[in-house]
Amino acid sequence: VDGVRGEVRMRLESAEDEYLRERFRDFDDLAARLLRALLRYDDGDAPTELPADAVLVALDAGLAALIGDHGSAYGAVVLGEGSVNSHVAVLARGLDMPMIVQSPAAVRAAENGDRIIVDADRGRVFLRPTTEVLAGYRDKAKLREEALSGYRSLRRKLAVSRDGMRIRVMVNANLAADAALADGLGADGIGLYRTEFQFLASRTLPRRGQLAETYAGVLDGAGGNPVHFRTLDLGSDKPLPGLRREAEANPALGHRALRIGFERPWLLKMQLQALLRAANGRELRVMFPLVADAAEFYMARRMLEGESARLGSSAVAPSAILVGAMLETPSLAFAPDSFLRDVDFLSVGGNDLLQFFFAADRGNQRVADRYEPMHAAYLRFLHGIATRCREHGVPLSFCGDAAADPVVAVALAALGFDGLSLRPTAVGPVKRAIRSVDLKAVAHALQKALASDDDMGPRARMEVVLGDVPAGEAPAVGLPDEPQLRHEAAGEAGSF
Repeated sequence: VDGVRGEVRMRLESAEDEYLRERFRDFDDLAARLLRALLRYDDGDAPTELPADAVLVALDAGLAALIGDHGSAYGAVVLGEGSVNSHVAVLARGLDMPMIVQSPAAVRAAENGDRIIVDADRGRVFLRPTTEVLAGYRDKAKLREEALSGYRSLRRKLAVSRDGMRIRVMVNANLAADAALADGLGADGIGLYRTEFQFLASRTLPRRGQLAETYAGVLDGAGGNPVHFRTLDLGSDKPLPGLRREAEANPALGHRALRIGFERPWLLKMQLQALLRAANGRELRVMFPLVADAAEFYMARRMLEGESARLGSSAVAPSAILVGAMLETPSLAFAPDSFLRDVDFLSVGGNDLLQFFFAADRGNQRVADRYEPMHAAYLRFLHGIATRCREHGVPLSFCGDAAADPVVAVALAALGFDGLSLRPTAVGPVKRAIRSVDLKAVAHALQKALASDDDMGPRARMEVVLGDVPAGEAPAVGLPDEPQLRHEAAGEAGSF
């Protein structure tokens, strides 16, 4: 297996087609998992538990590496390749896992068992640090914990601005265990539960009963708060194990998410059946990803209604079903008014929408500077969406990494978004930011910035208006600074 992996690496890395070169990551991940099985890695003869705060150092890593057997055990991740906006980076932030990408020097120099410090906020990796550096970072960690404790006082307080505007602050959840975080952090529920990670973490296709049990656990853990279940968003860089897929020149724009559900209706129907049974007399909220046209929403909703009709008035049937869509393609923003009258809620999927809006691949670090959520054109586009939703009385939330930035969060609230869904560690900072401002005044300043032709962009103007609004304390996914790696061993100090 390892020999074939090496042969494929040589062929694909020399390919002129960048897509083929990128596909080696998928192949490499598959080969690694196969080697684990062949070497009986999970048997008692081999170690199956990682030490506390273990750091994963690798050239690259797929989603399965973070959500597999030891995913929750990693204290941090350092990759030689990758992008700060990739799905792996998004997952790392959601798991409260600091990550540094594009640091090949660290990958080359690190060895198993090395002591390492990962400072993702500043893009620094300290390999084999001195006692003084280690002590300094322990003090820094204590200060950070003290800062975070200040947000805990907001746990039972609502995100209400000074002028009385109520914003729902929800969390994104990847695994069933994350559901309990919503109530524990004082969030208003789960704005996005990514159902695909249960599939990606499994070696075989989960059964309907397993899915229903997991979804029921999510609803139980949410403590009565609403949970928005997104149906499977697979494809692109999230291939479904066990299902063959054809090579695509542009997978992010290709056969993925709801499109796979339409081609394989048995898969989508199985998931819908599991969701309906998991409700067990409670309210069920389902949203469909990557809806590019209103007709796709109606097709998916009919499938849900059909499965609901089959279940009938069973005791496990939901007390109510709310059906929404994720606006991740610019085309859906121009859907007819009838769509807005029929949809129960709308969630802007900021991570994908941003890459489609600017034609900037979120996984390509060379165009990462174009991935700017505070760009004036993008904010004008979002304002148009919020205006239409307000006119039709459609609850509108923003789900994406950008919402974890307090400045962006306040801007979105000022534009008219009544809900924000973000990673758990950002709930406190965002709540405090919203409670610190007059949203009507912010909206006036923001509209002035969007209409202005001067060099002061929306972010700069917002930061002036907000003044001392606190920055977030959530773990970062960063790029290495210069030097890329700080190598400190006894009697030696240098950089790679």
